[in-house]
Amino acid sequence: MRSLYSGVSGIRSHQTRMDVIGNNIANVNTTGFKSSRVTFTDVFNQTLSSGSALSNPQQIGLGVAVGSTDLITDDGAFQMTGRSLDLAISGSGLFVMKGADGEILYSRAGGFDWNSEGYLINPALGMKVQGWMADGNGVIGRTDRATLTDIRMIRGDVSLPVATTKATFKGNLDAAAAENDTYETVLNAYDSLGRDIQITLRFTKGEGNEWTVEYLDPYNSEPTDPDDPTSTPWQEGITLTFNEKGQIDLTGGGTGTTDPTPGIMTITIEDPSGQAADLTISVDFTKITQTFDGSGSSGTSHSTVEMDTRDGRRMGTLEAVYVNELGQITGRYTNGDSKLIAQIALANFNNMAGLMKQGNSTFAESPASGVPQIGTPASGGRGSLVPGNLEGSNVDLAGQFTEMILTQRGYQASAKLVSTADDMLQEIINLKR
Repeated sequence: MRSLYSGVSGIRSHQTRMDVIGNNIANVNTTGFKSSRVTFTDVFNQTLSSGSALSNPQQIGLGVAVGSTDLITDDGAFQMTGRSLDLAISGSGLFVMKGADGEILYSRAGGFDWNSEGYLINPALGMKVQGWMADGNGVIGRTDRATLTDIRMIRGDVSLPVATTKATFKGNLDAAAAENDTYETVLNAYDSLGRDIQITLRFTKGEGNEWTVEYLDPYNSEPTDPDDPTSTPWQEGITLTFNEKGQIDLTGGGTGTTDPTPGIMTITIEDPSGQAADLTISVDFTKITQTFDGSGSSGTSHSTVEMDTRDGRRMGTLEAVYVNELGQITGRYTNGDSKLIAQIALANFNNMAGLMKQGNSTFAESPASGVPQIGTPASGGRGSLVPGNLEGSNVDLAGQFTEMILTQRGYQASAKLVSTADDMLQEIINLKR
């Protein structure tokens, strides 16, 4: 009774298929879950006759067996969360994570957070996310498997101050000003220690369309004449010459004694305490115009020159961290500085379906999957990241219910086959009566 064994094999195979379907349905809402499918194959046939030129072979099948349990690696639907450390992968690739025992696993579940020691982890697994750390200048070196490391953020990390080296001014010097009329404005700069340095600039109207620019050293602003409290040691700057259109003449006029470029003045400030480095600032006045303000009158200045841009910054501390689609973790500091902190790694495999499931939506390398190809997102065939989203399960619930119905009917048919074969055996036993 070969049919009896064929029925039993059908029951076993369909039971396995139902187990896989049940697991898929149970994980319909599991983050990063990848569903599986079962394929059947017929069992070796018993050959009664190999056939000849005049007849076909005579073979009887011996049932069905599970051919494979395949991992479906299609992307799941993205679920928006709004958390900057929730990351989904658009395309191929898996996050690389390391356990406490050093074991390396891979996952599509990107719900990350920082632990008490500042390491980027997957809280559900307690595993550290792998990548590459930037140096103090925000530069990342090699990005390969050999240089993988834990990603760590230091709360209270400091962005060092940067001294001001360039500044630009904008606005208008009122052409209605009388000769020797003055206008003062302030250049706010930072020294190498991040201190605020206020440098006063004075514009003095000369003959025709000329204005003389001087500056006041904040460390040397005492009166030069003890008997005249209003006297101050103004430092010589440059002379600005404007053309008939109210623009600075950059072709030859306006050359100063401190800088050979028309419209550019160099300011040098020395710290008498010796704590900070000498401050050298190139000040650009080429945006300034000289026209009649319209609201003024002869002898009255209504100038509006003010600082437009300035580089440099004070000291700052880390206040926020962001991740972009390339997996770059950038820190934002209280002084406005932004710096690359780390780079998240992704792994790709020649045969993603060959990975071994390890539970908790993680996978392990296997001989069937091949070796991991580790690199940065959006490179080498690896997908890009979608911050603020998590990848849901790729289980197709409607498809699973359909497969469940077919599996149930197959199971029922196999069971009926066993029952019918049993009836036939009963008839043989009854022949003795």
